[in-house]
Amino acid sequence: MKKTLFIGSTVLDMVVELPHLPSLKEDINTSAMNAALGGCSYNASSIAHHLSLPYIHCSPCGEGFFADCIKQLLAAQNRRPFVCIPDLDNGCCLCLVDEQGERTFISHHGAEYLFDIEWLKDLHEDWDMIYVCGLEIEEKTGEALIQYLNESAHAEIIFAPGARIDKIQPERLQAMFQLRPILHLNDDEALAYTSSKTVNEAADKLYQLTHNTVIITCGSDGAYLKNNDDEKLIAGFKTDVIDTIGAGDSHIGAWICAKKLGMNDSEAIRFANYTAAETVSTKGPALSEQSYAKIKAYLQEM
Repeated sequence: MKKTLFIGSTVLDMVVELPHLPSLKEDINTSAMNAALGGCSYNASSIAHHLSLPYIHCSPCGEGFFADCIKQLLAAQNRRPFVCIPDLDNGCCLCLVDEQGERTFISHHGAEYLFDIEWLKDLHEDWDMIYVCGLEIEEKTGEALIQYLNESAHAEIIFAPGARIDKIQPERLQAMFQLRPILHLNDDEALAYTSSKTVNEAADKLYQLTHNTVIITCGSDGAYLKNNDDEKLIAGFKTDVIDTIGAGDSHIGAWICAKKLGMNDSEAIRFANYTAAETVSTKGPALSEQSYAKIKAYLQEM
């Protein structure tokens, strides 16, 4: 089995639980507060890590307070930064979670969002899938990343543009669509970007941009699949939502893993829906060992 190359950030998430988002000048107490590793690419790659599937996580780390925290937390998982960038600290993401489990992100970017083709030049290209997030495309090294993807015609590209899809420079977004990636985004993102009223309308418009598989997550309803052969909603799994941090990341990470194991698109989405349901029933982006045990058991049953 060839590897999956995950390109993107590993971030220190500061998760703050609140009764509601504060208004201007309001004095509000938190319900709970904790720190954990996060970042779109880190969350997605963690599914492959815990399922013991081959992968490379091209995620830089800087030097400084946040970088040191990240290195320590990675070491506890027997993981380490892919490359270290001197004289630049990592950023941090403040994740505000209200009583309904919905999250609002306040992000400060640092070394973790950068990319350099030189980091990968000495590696054998033994991967057949490349995951990339929209945040890295938006950054100042985004053009270098797109250049690298253009030179990686041997690999299937999975692109998760994220909530800031409308902030990505139009020419870069168009360049990404021309790579014919598999698209993964949620219903709010898809509807807003395509100015559509329904998810199936949005999926059709996105498919016309890439002519490849489109996956739109729809919360507890499941995920909508559009490809050359099929177009349907694949039901989700009922669960008690604690918070939604990392749900989309774990969904695409699980889909990638399922595809590597030989599942078709529909089967892979069903497994991804189950994994995402486990994620939203857990505090923060990191799944517990108990959750991973349940995910592995479900995988064996499929």
